[in-house]
Amino acid sequence: MSKINILEPAVFNKIAAGEVVDRPASIVKELLENSIDAGAKHIIVEITNGGINQIVVRDDGSGIYSDDVERAFLPHATSKILTADDLTQISTLGFRGEALASIASVSQIEMLTKTTDSVTGTFLKIDGGIVAEKTEKGCPDGTYISVNNLFYNMPVRAKFLRKPKQEEGEITTLISRLILANPDVSIKYIADNKTIYNSQGTGLKDAIFSIYGTNTIQCIIPVHSTNKQYEITGFSSKTNYFKPNRTYQTLIINGRYVNNYMISQAVSRAYERYMMKQAFPFFVLNLSIPKEEVDVNVHPTKMDVKFSNPQTIFGFVYSAIEKAINDFLLADLPQEYSSINVLLDVPGTTSPDKTDCINTKSVDTLTEDVSKESKTNSLDGNDVNAISKVLFDFNPSQHDKLEEGASALGEILIEKLQSKPIENFVSKYESIKSTTDDIRPQPIQQKILDDATLANDLILKTKIVGKVFNTFILVEQEDKLYIVDQHAAHERLLYDKLVNDLNNKQVKKQGLLIPYIFDVNYQEHDFIVSQIDLLRELGFEIESFGNLSFKVDSVPSVLADIDLGKFFNTILANVNSFLNIKTEDILRDKMAQYACKHAVKGGDDLDKEELVSLIRDVSSGKVTLQCPHGRPFVIEFTRNDFDKWFKRKL
Repeated sequence: MSKINILEPAVFNKIAAGEVVDRPASIVKELLENSIDAGAKHIIVEITNGGINQIVVRDDGSGIYSDDVERAFLPHATSKILTADDLTQISTLGFRGEALASIASVSQIEMLTKTTDSVTGTFLKIDGGIVAEKTEKGCPDGTYISVNNLFYNMPVRAKFLRKPKQEEGEITTLISRLILANPDVSIKYIADNKTIYNSQGTGLKDAIFSIYGTNTIQCIIPVHSTNKQYEITGFSSKTNYFKPNRTYQTLIINGRYVNNYMISQAVSRAYERYMMKQAFPFFVLNLSIPKEEVDVNVHPTKMDVKFSNPQTIFGFVYSAIEKAINDFLLADLPQEYSSINVLLDVPGTTSPDKTDCINTKSVDTLTEDVSKESKTNSLDGNDVNAISKVLFDFNPSQHDKLEEGASALGEILIEKLQSKPIENFVSKYESIKSTTDDIRPQPIQQKILDDATLANDLILKTKIVGKVFNTFILVEQEDKLYIVDQHAAHERLLYDKLVNDLNNKQVKKQGLLIPYIFDVNYQEHDFIVSQIDLLRELGFEIESFGNLSFKVDSVPSVLADIDLGKFFNTILANVNSFLNIKTEDILRDKMAQYACKHAVKGGDDLDKEELVSLIRDVSSGKVTLQCPHGRPFVIEFTRNDFDKWFKRKL
């Protein structure tokens, strides 16, 4: 008896839908790519309830002939390839012929389409993969398709859909990538009757502006490089503009948006000496490669590719980004110092417009401060500015390239810097040093065997019998001696109080004199929204401030001096993975830092009352005997240990 079954088309299509259609975003991707392949110049995408209820795509593309409308929804039906050899020369975004059949099998579809040489259009209605209606109707050139009630006939699959806002966020991120990958196509995106994006199709820079706004436009540099095989164009970060995650990186290969870790690494390597760890450069790059050297037929989603010459491509991308960075850094370098910087092979001083993206003190401000001080040194302001431009960007690792440039710089410094101010500085330093030497607290070892006990707590049966080096407290309790690290113990007590206030929702708030405002992308926006209640419980007064911005009016008082930029960058660092850092965990880490900073220090000379209070709190029995960073703060010795040390017992 035969055990092998030939599946019915309806069953096969639903299985294929698991590969092609796993959520609303995958449907939007397939339909939007079909519109682009059809040569559309204007596309409108509308979704309702995160795309679960409805997805509508309108375009002015070539349309579908009436005879082909039903055939388009058959499995493996495609107009984009014919033979296996065509797989090596794919120039369209879609080609498998699985998408429409898979989408139709798990939803209810209505399509209205017309070609330019047809008098009327064709209306088609499909319910669960079965054609329910086909008629002729009047309509403009192009295609209208509406996908309704996703997974209505597959309730098990519907259970795995996320909340509508989460599904909407994924669609928003996808469309932003497709806008950047197709900057010459006008794409309008509407979610629940609200316009999210409205790209005009007027070039890449305008597309970046429509997605990321004015600030990003001011902080990017052009990239363009070509050789006999490859070409790369686009934009990347200035050397002071970085992001906390890779969601701001867009790679387009031969017009197709893809994810490729190797290319991301090549770009990051080019920025290596300009950015800190856990930071990522922004980029939108379009890489053109001979079709036979790239395989897009790796996965049904077509989001990954393979290269036949990965090392060559890595080097090409790295060199292109490095060239763009060098061109940017040397663009406005003063002519008289350009030769020195070229010899040094180091970045030149940026012009004022290149420091717009920096939140720290700029080089111009620093040189201005130097100029004020230099008046007593007989230095001309222009000289100081010129010298500092070279000094601030000097890279010691390039010393072997100094040659004549180094000599010229040395002569300038020797000529301009006079000895008298230096002597004055040295004398002032010696004077200050001698003064501070007198008042600097010195380690003091008190007598352990003091006749007078420092403190005696009869209730806890505890004696504070001494302290050593103004750091370690000696405590006797019954037949045991404890040595307590005063800093680590106090740090633990402070931390426990902060955590207790946090757990009891009694966190004190510190209002900000100037509210902190930060921008995010849609993916980060959805993550912050999902965490906003927790942030408020933790003591942050935070609210939406415009479309893709948030405003912070107050912070927990224990974090009054926190760097909010770094704090939120840490929260958002892994927003595009399943390893999202819990906001509460980050705050606990900040609390540990606060406790460490505000605890008494080793060497502080505590008086009797302070010692009693500290040891009484530690002796309460409710304290973990480690500081928040894991270091023990108490060591125990028994009477038996002493007897053995002194050979009273063998």
